[in-house]
Amino acid sequence: MPLFSITFISVMAIQMKKNAGLLVLLLVPLLFQAQTVVLTEGCQSAYNDILSLKFDAGQKKLEAEKAAKPDNLYPVYLENYIDFLTLFIGENKDDLDRLEDNKSVRLELISRLSDTSPYKKYMLGNIRLQWAVARLKFGEYFTAALEINRAYRLLEDNHRAFPGFIPNGISLGVLHIMIGLVPENYRWILSLISIEGTVEQGRSELYKVLRQSSLNPSYAYLRNEVLFYLGFVELNLSPDKKQALDLLTKLQKAKHDNLLLSYLVINIQMRTGQNERALEAFARIQNREGFYPFYYLDYLEGECLLRKLETEAARKKYENFLKNFSGKNYLKDAWRKMAWTALLQGDTPGYFNFLEKVATTGNDDVDVDKQALREAKSGSPPHTGLLKATLLFDGGYYHRAVSVLGHISPGSLTPEQQLEKTYRQARIADETGNRESAKRFYTKTIEKGKDSPRYFAANAALKLAGIYESEGDLKQAEKFYRLCLKMDFTEYRESIRSKAKTGLKRVIDKQD
Repeated sequence: MPLFSITFISVMAIQMKKNAGLLVLLLVPLLFQAQTVVLTEGCQSAYNDILSLKFDAGQKKLEAEKAAKPDNLYPVYLENYIDFLTLFIGENKDDLDRLEDNKSVRLELISRLSDTSPYKKYMLGNIRLQWAVARLKFGEYFTAALEINRAYRLLEDNHRAFPGFIPNGISLGVLHIMIGLVPENYRWILSLISIEGTVEQGRSELYKVLRQSSLNPSYAYLRNEVLFYLGFVELNLSPDKKQALDLLTKLQKAKHDNLLLSYLVINIQMRTGQNERALEAFARIQNREGFYPFYYLDYLEGECLLRKLETEAARKKYENFLKNFSGKNYLKDAWRKMAWTALLQGDTPGYFNFLEKVATTGNDDVDVDKQALREAKSGSPPHTGLLKATLLFDGGYYHRAVSVLGHISPGSLTPEQQLEKTYRQARIADETGNRESAKRFYTKTIEKGKDSPRYFAANAALKLAGIYESEGDLKQAEKFYRLCLKMDFTEYRESIRSKAKTGLKRVIDKQD
């Protein structure tokens, strides 16, 4: 990312303040009008454009709606989606500062709606929730917590006052899932401020909205947004990938001009070993003219190509991501993956040259960036054979991965590398449906790696718990979820423990 001079930044800051002031002046007349909420066809079309990441097209429709019906606040509310998605996808701190004033004006306008409108607290709560999520992206945890608390009060109050108001279920569902994922050592804070929610509760609320969007044409416009949230729930929190694959079928029926849903389709395909289909999906969205820049897709396409061991093509995608992305996440991992392309080409000096960038770029808030930094600090490159097998496995090329593992001489491996090989054998057996072999290799991984700081034993316990849960053996599932949570490891710690905690809560509830 280019470095701008202090003078330039100062000029831009002044200009942003002027623009914010102009926005306030333009909206002031609305403060003195009777306000209403009308979901016109134009608003619903703009909503679809915005969720497709076609912000310019959506904004033009919103402007037309505001000109035709100035008292309608739904366009004002939808503009917050543009700001939220801009912050969530772009991760640009300058945008956070620039867009802050918009939120205050919108909240003031919407607060003037009549208390008899189910849209009032719904829209106020959802704006608060979106800004909370955006602030979490930028590490503003205290302010995000305040926003979440306010959103919770507004949305719960609205649910009590208007229990049949379907749109409220999306925001409330997302909020309950977020609350359910709060680590155990922070849950006392939730008790202090009387906030409650579980992943299963939120998941159920989202599925209720999904059903209504299919049964009732007046709620069809909500379908894409709820599918997006459910996709991430099933992908990241469910022990059985069947739900994610069921959602994939629904998503693939959606229009291919929705870049946000295309991203989710690709994500599900990548997480379920469908690398070739993910690459086909990327081919369909190469022309992104008219869409908000989504450079993270370049990072993901690089991942797909690397999993196929197409190192040169992968490197170009990572280079494009590093060149254009203005955020801080995934930068360290992108440099690590660049280093891997060199290592797989037999260029060890090139590996270390790329790896030097890891320490000086981005941050380590997400697990893959933490892992990239650990690798850079270790000064020890991964075993090439094990790396190839891991990448091929992640892409769903299981037979190729088995072949690579079979050509690795056991005598060439350190005890830690042998642990990794055993874990990889377990994962391949699991994904190819050989559950008994998977159980055996997972158990062996746990026995050999329970004291290792690596993630292999902990994830083996998590996966083993998932197998038992899907088989209906809830006692064994509970045992291995608890075992996972007891282990002391450093890699991918937050994501593994979060899944184990959610799984443990789920199986305990099933036994009650």
